[in-house]
This record gives sequence, structure tokens and C-alpha cells, in this order.
Amino acid sequence: MTTSALPTSSALAPLVDALVAAPLDGLDAGALQDQISAVTPQVGRLQGWLTTAAGRLDELTGGSVPTEGSGRPRSVAAWLAEVQYGTAGAAGSQLRTARLLRGLPLVVAAVLDGVLTPAQAAVLTRLVGRIDEAALVESQPELIAVAAAMDPHQLGQWVAHSIATHCEPALEDEQARAHDRRSLLHRREADGSVHGRFRLSREDSETLLSALEPLARRNTTGDDRTAGQRRADALVELAEQVLRFGELPDAGGLRPQLSYVLPADWAAVRQQEAACSACGPRCADHSPLTSTDTVTAAMPGQGGTRAEQACATAAWSGPQTRSRIKALLCDARITRVLLTQLGQVSGFQPLRDSVTPAQRRTLAARDLGCVARGCTRPPAMCDAHHLRRRADGGATTMDTLVHR
Repeated sequence: MTTSALPTSSALAPLVDALVAAPLDGLDAGALQDQISAVTPQVGRLQGWLTTAAGRLDELTGGSVPTEGSGRPRSVAAWLAEVQYGTAGAAGSQLRTARLLRGLPLVVAAVLDGVLTPAQAAVLTRLVGRIDEAALVESQPELIAVAAAMDPHQLGQWVAHSIATHCEPALEDEQARAHDRRSLLHRREADGSVHGRFRLSREDSETLLSALEPLARRNTTGDDRTAGQRRADALVELAEQVLRFGELPDAGGLRPQLSYVLPADWAAVRQQEAACSACGPRCADHSPLTSTDTVTAAMPGQGGTRAEQACATAAWSGPQTRSRIKALLCDARITRVLLTQLGQVSGFQPLRDSVTPAQRRTLAARDLGCVARGCTRPPAMCDAHHLRRRADGGATTMDTLVHR
């Protein structure tokens, strides 16, 4: 299609004018719902076109365009922010999404056809550079089918599990970046109240939520506090318990809960692999799960192993890496849940014993804080660690536990 044949605002504007000029007062609720349902996909298609066109402009110009009047070059992101009356950060994010989508032409076409929303396509770009490129390109039709059946939040969780299953170093890098962005900002108002915001990484949020949840439950049937009020009260109670006792109460001091959720035949397959003399990357009978297998199994109406069934998953914060399991979560309660293809639980196998509250109190009395050379952290700021990793046969006894 030539430039002159492309539709322009002169063709689009009359359609929009006719739409917004139609009075809404005469429409009932059902008619309004129909109108909104009909317009929303078209808005998504236009947003997808804008992102694709901005990416093409960025590619053609090398990232800079001349400033009108002076002729001096300026970034495409800055120009987009001015044209769209947005921020440079939002424009930069739009261009990054467009660059990543260049390698997924079928996904772009699905957005322009209204099959996917721009938000769903943006979530899929997290797989670019982390999953094998050839497998990712080949599995685009299946990816589109999976994404179309999920909202962006659900799709984001599925993508996170896929990355954890097939590219664990990428998940570790994500967690490291998230940890570097951690912050807690607060401000005191004139009436003495405090408000603020905070950001925690995935693994740190697991610890916080594991402690908050038992304390944030409703006290009685007449407890009329909102969920936000209960969490605020729980946070204050955590601080009060630490100041009063130097450690958290048993009810709120549970360690993070880590579960492997796996298909029912998983254990049998692992045993077969262990007995197979030829097992390895080239073993045809026990080849590892590929990203294509994961995507195909997640398609609507398909059974089999899903991404979230192939990696370690924590109760609150989702997929975890093996290094994370061995480090901060080394004394978590780890269990293996076996599921049938219908999603029914067929087995529940505790794989690790948690450090008990009594052992924690004994550690606090014996070690009086962190045992690392030069560290002066009190018991309330320490975790119970094994001198010998449990993966290597270390037992959860007082002889093998220390405060660190």
C-alpha cells in the first residue's frame, strides 16, 4: 500500500465525530453496554497501530527526528510524549514494546485484528530474549490462543512461570533488579498520621505476606474492619510484638510456604529418568519439557503439564529459583502437591521439615543474635540457617542450626 493510499485522519475523524456526536441520554443500560463492548476492541486496535507505527518510525529514523523549526535532532520518545501529551517514560515504554514485537509479527497482527489487546501483547514480550527465539516464533499461534483466554494479570503470572521453567537465570536477573528497586517512603501529616508507599521484591514480599496474613484475619464474626484496615492493624501488631518480645508470635511467625505443584505421574517419570542409563539432553524417551510443549499444553481445552506445574511456586509471590530456595527459603516448609490431569490432588508429600517455633526460641537464647563475625544483629533480625544444606543431608536439629 502506498503512502497516498493509507487512510488518514481525514477518513478517521468523521467516524469518530459521528460516534461522539450521538447522544447517550436516550440509551438504556443494555444499549450502552453494547456500544462500549463494540467500541473497546476498536480502541485497542488503534492503540496497537500507534505502537507499531511508533516502532517503525523509531526504526526508520534511528531513534531521533528533527525538531520543527530549529531542525535539531530529538529522540523519538520525546517527540511521542509531546504528540500524545504523555510522559517520556510512557513513550519510551511504548517504543521498547514495539521493538520487542518486531520479532513476533503474528502477535502484532493479532492486536491489529482485535484478537489480542495491546496490554496482552506487551506481556508476551517478556518472553523475547528469554525463550529460544526459534521456538518462540514457531509457537506464536499457540501463544495467541493462550493469551486471548487470559486477562493481562493472569497472563503475566503464566509468563512468569514459563520463564522460571525454561530460563531460570532470567528470573534470577528479574529478582535481582526488583531487589535493587526496593524502597519504603513515608510522610507524617500535621495530625500525626503517617502515610507512604513501599516496593518489595518477590522473595521479600513472600516473607512479609507470610507474617501479615495470620494477623490480618478477622478476629470475630462481628469484626467490621475493611481488608485494608486489618492489614494496617497487622503491620502495627508485628512491630509491637518485635518491640515487646524481640521475636514474632508463633501465629504470625510462620516461614514462607513453598510448594511444587506437579502432574500426578511426575514422580514416576523422574524415577524412570533416574534408572535410564542414556538419560540426558539427547535421551528421546525423557527429553526435558520444551517451551513449545508448555505453550501447547496451556491452550484452551488442552490437558498436560502447564508452566506453573513445572517450577517451584511460593504461596504468595509465585515462581522461585533454585538458588532462592537454597538461600533465604532454606528453612521454608516445602511440600510437593501431585495433581491429576483434571486438577484433582492425588498426593501431598512433605519434603522438608520447618524449623519449629521452639527451635527458634532456643536459637535466640543460645546464639543471642547473628553468629557471623562482626555482625551485631539481634535474634529478631536473624533467620535460622543450616550449617549443612538439607539438600546434602543436613538435619533440622539444634546441632546443625545457627542464627544468621
